[in-house]
Amino acid sequence: MLAECVGMPVPVGMHDEHERWPLYQQAMGSPECREQLMATVAVDPDPVLVMAVALAMLGIDRAGRDRWAALAPDEHGRAYATRRAAEHAVLDVNGDVPELGPELIATWTDWLQRTLSEVSTVPEVLRLLAEHGRTKRIRGTAAGRGHALRRQR
Repeated sequence: MLAECVGMPVPVGMHDEHERWPLYQQAMGSPECREQLMATVAVDPDPVLVMAVALAMLGIDRAGRDRWAALAPDEHGRAYATRRAAEHAVLDVNGDVPELGPELIATWTDWLQRTLSEVSTVPEVLRLLAEHGRTKRIRGTAAGRGHALRRQR
């Protein structure tokens, strides 16, 4: 049972998604409980909760990304989760991907552009985002981080 795996008491109101969510959150942070979490979430009756856990796990469990994306409750959700899994793969390498250029950056979602502008340490990624990022916020954040990286060198 998932509650035992994470060392929590079984929530009294397991029928209530607000009671299940803290249990799932605890399990997300416990690598030894991932298989049990996946099995539990796969049969959870709340599609919104299933999607929330699946999307969160994409950023936590690199090796299991395809399996987490497959848990999405419908075709639209699976397409969204699959795209987000691919975006996490780009994040894993700080955006330093083959064929990096303005055309590729234009295909990235606002979420991916914004996140990379905040975390990437690759000067070329930050330069391209500063010049070609979709929003003013992305361009400004990337420009500021790029400037800070150059000062550190």
